[in-house]
Amino acid sequence: MKTRNLFAAIVIGIAVLFTACTVQEDNIGDITINQGGGGNTDATEVLEGQITQNLTLKSSEVYELRGGVSVVDGVTLTIEAGTKIVAGDVGGVFSYLAIEQGAKIMAEGTVTQPIVFTSIKSTPNPGDWGGLLLAGKAPINRGTTATTEVANLTYGGDDPADNSGILRYVRLEYTGGKINDDAEYNGLSLYGVGNGTTLEYIQTFNGNDDGIEFFGGTVNLKYAIVTGAGDDSFDWTDGWVGNGQFWIAQQTSVAGDKGIEADNFSDNPSAIPFSNPTLSNITLIGAEDGDGENKGIEFRAGTKVALYNAVIKAFPGKGIEVDDDQTLTNLNNNEVIVRNSIIDNTKSFDLDHGGATVDLADFATFNNFTIDGSGAPFNTAGTAIPTGFEITGFRGTYEFTTAVDGVDNFDPSMLGVFFDAANYAGALQDGDTWASDWARL
Repeated sequence: MKTRNLFAAIVIGIAVLFTACTVQEDNIGDITINQGGGGNTDATEVLEGQITQNLTLKSSEVYELRGGVSVVDGVTLTIEAGTKIVAGDVGGVFSYLAIEQGAKIMAEGTVTQPIVFTSIKSTPNPGDWGGLLLAGKAPINRGTTATTEVANLTYGGDDPADNSGILRYVRLEYTGGKINDDAEYNGLSLYGVGNGTTLEYIQTFNGNDDGIEFFGGTVNLKYAIVTGAGDDSFDWTDGWVGNGQFWIAQQTSVAGDKGIEADNFSDNPSAIPFSNPTLSNITLIGAEDGDGENKGIEFRAGTKVALYNAVIKAFPGKGIEVDDDQTLTNLNNNEVIVRNSIIDNTKSFDLDHGGATVDLADFATFNNFTIDGSGAPFNTAGTAIPTGFEITGFRGTYEFTTAVDGVDNFDPSMLGVFFDAANYAGALQDGDTWASDWARL
């Protein structure tokens, strides 16, 4: 085998004194060994360019992403539990890890040994590096395929069961470096990712842009935490039709926008397949970052959705807004659904964008508790937040009972095999431990 160019092969650097050499190993192909490290991380191995043969990252090492690192078609990147990967920018180009179509990432941490992607800097800040990108072959609505705005990754296709691997107990910290003057990286970007992929126990922490964003696809997400996103905590567009359960968003006073920003496709709101996820047990906690505009959720640009058992609280702007003609048409067709939820937020529902005939604040129909109902055009008064509802930080749920509330709990396990029987509004009960140990809270 020939030693490949650094920008077309795996480059792993080990700190040596002004020397470099080339070695061969059967399991990963040719490796160029260079001086590595940086910051206060004592990084010993550097990944750069394309990963063209199967590779395992060991928990005994610290790895640095240097520039754009891509895992190519047919190749699997395996990351052991407890592995730490650091990243920054090289000459103003922010490092990222991309899993291309046909490639896989097998990153399976544990509750006590999460896999952590973080800043290389001794004093980390949001936007210190790019983020993690997965590109799959599941359907999207902006064409059969499309190209990502960074890394020129092709995504989309006709395989809803496409498998990009496993992310489990993975934490992504200080992401969101600039792509250009108008865009930053998300913590985790999911481009046309299929439901053969497993995403569980994932946190983005103090990123400079969105926490987790879906660009079409069918992938499901369970047990997700977005802490301190500089823009939206969760975001979808391009026809995402997956499932989600047990999501937490917690804004900070530093920066933030929406708990969830939900689009079908802004250039063509009636594009098919429509974005149409099903979600349950979601907790979104807002904060005032100075502009008074942060919202719990904005459904817009033609999205459809079914949302159950949500808690929304402390957003200074609005609780839930439904915007744009196609989205309102979907609402009127009972294709924008919010049920059995607590919207403990002023301006609980904003439906006053023309033509709404379905009122999500109508408790008799949707069983949603609100502070101040829906306003115009319905001017429905709020159904008072139950006195038994308490939340500390983002921990706290509420169980509906017929005796107290006139309606019973909603059991999300009726929605399909993906969903657990969590018969309460909110993501994290007082006794739950699923967010403990592996996440930064």
